[in-house]
Amino acid sequence: MRKSILLAILPLAVFAAKEPRSWPVTGVVTEECAVAVSVKPMLYSAATQGREDALRSELRVRDSKGRDIPYAFRAAKTRVVDEVKDWRELKVTRVTETDGRLVVDAEFPAGSSNPERFLALKVATPLTDFEQSVEVSSEGVPLASGVLCDYRKFADLRVTEMPLEASYRRTLTVTFAKPTSEAAAAAFERTIRENGEGKLEAKSVRESVVNRPFRIDSLSVAVPRTRVRFEAAPPMEVLTACTVETDSKAKKTVLETSVFGLPMTAVAINAVDRNFSRKVAVFRRMDARWHPLATGRISAVNLPGEKKSNLEIAFGREVRETALRVEIENDDNPPLALETTSDAGVGLPLTLKVTQYDIVFVATPGEKYSLAVEPGADRPRYDEAILGYIDRVQDPARFEIGLNTVGGDPFIIGGEDGPTAIWLTSPFDVIPFISVIVFVVLGLICIWLIKSTNSPKQES
Repeated sequence: MRKSILLAILPLAVFAAKEPRSWPVTGVVTEECAVAVSVKPMLYSAATQGREDALRSELRVRDSKGRDIPYAFRAAKTRVVDEVKDWRELKVTRVTETDGRLVVDAEFPAGSSNPERFLALKVATPLTDFEQSVEVSSEGVPLASGVLCDYRKFADLRVTEMPLEASYRRTLTVTFAKPTSEAAAAAFERTIRENGEGKLEAKSVRESVVNRPFRIDSLSVAVPRTRVRFEAAPPMEVLTACTVETDSKAKKTVLETSVFGLPMTAVAINAVDRNFSRKVAVFRRMDARWHPLATGRISAVNLPGEKKSNLEIAFGREVRETALRVEIENDDNPPLALETTSDAGVGLPLTLKVTQYDIVFVATPGEKYSLAVEPGADRPRYDEAILGYIDRVQDPARFEIGLNTVGGDPFIIGGEDGPTAIWLTSPFDVIPFISVIVFVVLGLICIWLIKSTNSPKQES
């Protein structure tokens, strides 16, 4: 009996490295709707290391009864609100020629919602090759002035709209400085005079000028309109602890860190020196060896008349690795001074640029949810009807992961340029290493117990 129990326990040591972990999700909704939870670094670290797309397979969303909830794992998007021009054509009510100027009265179209303000005025005219000064007023109050023109005989320049920053007015008066515009006629007159001997005495060329009425097809005003669009969220910046060693013989500074399968697009070296330029090579850990991933150059110049800095090595794509090695070539220069201390007293020489992802699911009022990572689990397959609905929701409500539990991120801070996570980790994942030791120890105990059980009893 003792033998069978020990043999059953032995395989469990292999899986002790990664146990299921869970985190509560905070947030409430007043009606059933799609909600999104930002994927934090600790979720990647809880998944099986070295497994392709591990988190997508092993992640689960559960309700308060422990039931799995369908979810979509998708790239995070940022909601961007722009103010754009919405053009409204005015109704021309009167046109007069007064004091050598063209005066046009117009009014905002009835039946449409009145905007808070105007942004610009546009004059549609079929004429080319003109210059026209324009003044805009309302009930005798000057609002704006500008110049419209078409210089296409000299260059590709045509301006038919002008700024009109003013509050909403029902009626507008647009005054043009020239009721007519001058243009050279296509034909010209040439006169040749000869003397009595038939020799050329004089030649003259006279171009005629045509006066054209300044034809106005329509007047329009631009009013503000809010446009909402969604674009890829900026990368999350994850500060990571790592080992830092100087190889004097190879004239290199070598940094190594675990990255737990984070979806990275670049790495930045947090150098505090200035006025340097160094070659950098980045390697990834595969098959117990380091393989080249990306190369580049970092530099920083802070001198009179020139200030620039580029400390980032881009990968050109999204990569998910277990560990990174960064080699900085020093040549005959002293090693770079790197960020060595954080607020927690830990060196943070590297910043990982990580693609932001969201976990999106449908939440119901009053329900509480949690996230769980189950190492080794198969990738879930959910109903396409739910996934299709989730995919169409561009701007879901936001829930957050509760971080006041064991296994949460040590630090999550928000910056002006987006979220920044400080991920404190050792240069390698120690849990599998410990698991191997446990496995070996248990194996030796099992062998000893088996031998002692099968050994013949000594006679008394």
